[in-house]
Amino acid sequence: MKSVHRWPKAMLYPAMLMLLVACATPYVPAPDLMKKMSVMQARKAVINKLMRKNICTSGSCGMSAGLKPITGVRVTPTSLIIADAGGHKRVFQLNAIKLSIIKGRGDGLATGIDNIQITNTEATDELYVLQQNAINAPKAADEYEAFFAASLTDFRHKAASNTVLPEAANKYKVQAEGAVRDKAFDDAADLYAAALKIVPWWPVGHFNRALVLGETGDYGDAKREMKYYLQLVPDAPNARAAQDKIYEWARLESK
Repeated sequence: MKSVHRWPKAMLYPAMLMLLVACATPYVPAPDLMKKMSVMQARKAVINKLMRKNICTSGSCGMSAGLKPITGVRVTPTSLIIADAGGHKRVFQLNAIKLSIIKGRGDGLATGIDNIQITNTEATDELYVLQQNAINAPKAADEYEAFFAASLTDFRHKAASNTVLPEAANKYKVQAEGAVRDKAFDDAADLYAAALKIVPWWPVGHFNRALVLGETGDYGDAKREMKYYLQLVPDAPNARAAQDKIYEWARLESK
């Protein structure tokens, strides 16, 4: 039977008052925060702070036996999605005023996780960076798609000629492959994206980024990346399988 912690009344009302006062204070990001902190740095900080709250650790999870370590954090404009090593996910609604986690739902990533909060003093800057990245992502994706379509003929030529990746792109490729081995799929997607900014004509990069995005549950961008792959190499031996993945992600996206 799940135990319920009851606060003494003498402590309850002051605690409620403090919460109301905190919620009344608007969050103001530090100047140039988006330039000072990368998305991967923000994601790592949020994961570390969640784990320090005993939601999960690499060795054990405190009083809650059998829980898995957190492996991924993804933020949308309105929610925080936490994934663990066991493949479970939990979705939290973000408070627009404090950018704190205020309510969760999911498939049981951790007992009592619905009550956890990240306050201004802990991860608000990190959540802001992740949230702003999510807000700006659709516009950036549309701009990239227009750029890709306008350059497709040139990109197909480079893809067919097996042009060697420049060292800057190869660095991100190696790091992305390492992130995949660690099952850090959110980081892998960001690292492949960094490489593809340098070499947008790289078919394997689009294919691999599509797969890792599918692992994170970002099915919309996974479909988009796989379509880039098929546009670059429409006669690829795995073209049929690639198109079928798009159909499967469309099904999952509609659930």
